[in-house]
Amino acid sequence: MSAKIKDVAKKAGVSIATVSRVINNVPLVNPQTKEKVLQAVKETGYRPNAIARSLKLQKTDTIGVLIYDITKPYYTQISRGIQDILSMEGYNIILCNGDSNPDKEENAMDLFFQKQCDGIIYIGKFFPDNIRQKLDYMNTPTVICSSKDETGTYPSVVNSDYNSSYEMVKYINDLGHKKIGFINAKEDKSYCAKMRGNGVYSAFRDLKIDINDDWIAYGDYTMYSGYECAKMILAKKEKPSVIICGNDEMAIGAKKAIIEEGLKVPDDISLVGLNSLEMGRWAVPSITSVNNYMYDLGAVSARMLSKMISKEVVVEKEVIISHEIVKGESVKKIK
Repeated sequence: MSAKIKDVAKKAGVSIATVSRVINNVPLVNPQTKEKVLQAVKETGYRPNAIARSLKLQKTDTIGVLIYDITKPYYTQISRGIQDILSMEGYNIILCNGDSNPDKEENAMDLFFQKQCDGIIYIGKFFPDNIRQKLDYMNTPTVICSSKDETGTYPSVVNSDYNSSYEMVKYINDLGHKKIGFINAKEDKSYCAKMRGNGVYSAFRDLKIDINDDWIAYGDYTMYSGYECAKMILAKKEKPSVIICGNDEMAIGAKKAIIEEGLKVPDDISLVGLNSLEMGRWAVPSITSVNNYMYDLGAVSARMLSKMISKEVVVEKEVIISHEIVKGESVKKIK
């Protein structure tokens, strides 16, 4: 038979109210008494009723995380950052995949509401109106991660995709590359694709680099789409000296297409990515890419949410995570 709170009180020689204060971390209990109660809890094997505790404190210590797709390496790193921080803060996580499916996302939001989650982190390709409406109704502390609330109502944590993409174009331009191909996801499909595209095309304009439509293709951030897009570009009579890919997955797919054409990376065609993954660093040759610090994206989102739940002042409505160009072996200098 499981121990009850009265058993702990009897063992420690204190009142049930005192045991309750200790368990719920309420002040006003002197250290000696607290130690006696904790020892009694250990000896009796008492386990507090989480449901009753949450009703009393109006807090469930549970966070709802709605993510696009946990199987994608991009989102896996974000999730790890979130979990590490929230677990240190004493929170449990309910994780749901949304797959950019409105019905699945709304069902997940309903679940978070039913479970009375203390806060929510939304990680999607964009921040859609249907989710905004759900959140407005729920009135739960929320952070938007990897995309942005354009109205500024909900705080967001995003990558520096525009700046990092711009800098990558400048980097390869400084190495002598003027004939540049670009494989990205459709810019109306995700906030990251939009910002990466904006950064690349802004750099093209500023550096007076001609845009050749034959060297522009759109995939979906998978290796297969990178392969297919590169095949289309390489089928043209004139070929670029370098291909920029929206992420390392597409870059690895593009590398396969280049090899199948009897060409070498970087001897014949250089290759870069705009979101570094572990697989890109272990590829041969290793992929020159951008480290967007995805773990930090999740960790900062979690810390911001924790502050909001604790009623701490969150000064910044938008946090932009820094980046770093990772120089691999997939780019050569043109003399």
